[in-house]
Amino acid sequence: MNKYIKNSLIIIGSIIGLIIILIMILNSIEDRKPLPSVPKKEVFEAENISSYPSMLTARQNDIINANGEKITLKGIMAPDPQKIDFDNNFNKDFYQKIFSVGGNVIRVPVHPQRYIKDEYYLWRYLDSVVAWAGENEQYVIIDLHFIGNPINGNGNEMAHVGENTKDFMLKFWKQTAAYFKDTPNVIFEIYNEPAFITAADWVGCANELVETIRQTGAKQLILVGGIDYSYDLSWVKKTPISDDNVAYTAHVFPSKKDWDNNFGIISDSYPVVVTEWGYIDKNSSTTKQPYLLGSQESFGNPLIKYMEEHDIGWVACWYDDGWEPQMFTNNFKDSTIWGKFVFEQFKKH
Repeated sequence: MNKYIKNSLIIIGSIIGLIIILIMILNSIEDRKPLPSVPKKEVFEAENISSYPSMLTARQNDIINANGEKITLKGIMAPDPQKIDFDNNFNKDFYQKIFSVGGNVIRVPVHPQRYIKDEYYLWRYLDSVVAWAGENEQYVIIDLHFIGNPINGNGNEMAHVGENTKDFMLKFWKQTAAYFKDTPNVIFEIYNEPAFITAADWVGCANELVETIRQTGAKQLILVGGIDYSYDLSWVKKTPISDDNVAYTAHVFPSKKDWDNNFGIISDSYPVVVTEWGYIDKNSSTTKQPYLLGSQESFGNPLIKYMEEHDIGWVACWYDDGWEPQMFTNNFKDSTIWGKFVFEQFKKH
């Protein structure tokens, strides 16, 4: 290699390195961009709350509304509202597009790190989404988006919040449940994906979180996930949660097998909602999450059929152009293969 080529490669490498550093700095600045304060309130206040969908209740293996009518939850999941805000999309029009897809519920993941960085998170984001959803006759699942063991903090994807995880969760649910306790279209999902934990430990933890919510006076439906990243609900057969108004959740992706024993059989006795599911085209070579690789034929159609046969509700993820499995290509220019499949399901029903 001659000296000219060598020097040129060094210069090009340095330029690329500087660009990468600049991008990292800009992303870091974006994640910490100052946000204005917003009014803090003791409870959710909406003038037209009476027009919102009525509070849901578990009855045997069904979910019913205040009129005793059976409700099957079907909807969409968008990223954490703060992420949407940093993408300059947090507004009523953006959520209106989600509601217009169809269904009757939106799942809102609250990432603990984002929550603790913004003391106004509850009032800035959750208050607005709940109001927008209520105006559009939609339910809102507020999901505390931890992944891992809530007791000892184990897990590669476990969020670190600067204090004991369980203590943080108890404080979060005391505040959030108390704030929305009289808001009928709100549903509480206590923990996103329990992992690296035994069924016995999880049942004890889940019961404590549920009781904490009830102590605020909140009577809404509560969702409790399975172990193994919210997939294995087999423990419910012997040790169900000690609360009458609970439904159970499973997260199902192409790598997950044996649907019957993990969540299907539980739906015969208790309400079950698949609060995360989706796939990335099996021919994709760019994903860093191979467990998502699948297709409509091998995964999408069979799971839809299975959920219909077992009367299981569902929430598809993600209404985004980046978080996998994403429903849109870059800048929301077009729907992905997965996105088109999801939107077609709503058109059918």
